[in-house]
Amino acid sequence: MNGMDSLLRKLDVLGGNSKQALKKGIHKAMKHVQGDAKDLAPVAAIDGGQLRNSIKGETEVKSGKIIGKVSTNIYYGPYVEFGTGQRGAASPSPPKSPENVNYRQDWTGMDAQPYLYPALKQNEDNARNIVKEHVKEEIQRVARS
Repeated sequence: MNGMDSLLRKLDVLGGNSKQALKKGIHKAMKHVQGDAKDLAPVAAIDGGQLRNSIKGETEVKSGKIIGKVSTNIYYGPYVEFGTGQRGAASPSPPKSPENVNYRQDWTGMDAQPYLYPALKQNEDNARNIVKEHVKEEIQRVARS
């Protein structure tokens, strides 16, 4: 968002709490992504939604930056997201794993069934708007003071 850093510095000078407004906004946006990822996660008859139930979200401050993170700790989560074998390598979406998943070519494997990446992509505009709204509320709070 263009000009956001300057706006946040000015807000802090005027007595606002830009970090708190950003953290609240990012947390709320992260919850939207988490909810959509759960909706998109495939549910196998075998596990009854274990992957879906493992999708967690958290907001943290790391090196001065506020980060909203949605993830799963289920070992097969990346295989579902990115696919496996020849079919996984041929799957058009999402972008291939930054972890350099090895798509073995000696077996057919399974298609990618993305749930995290699409949840993020479909919430990009929504996330920006949520963060803007929280910053705007903080500006209005400072203006009333």
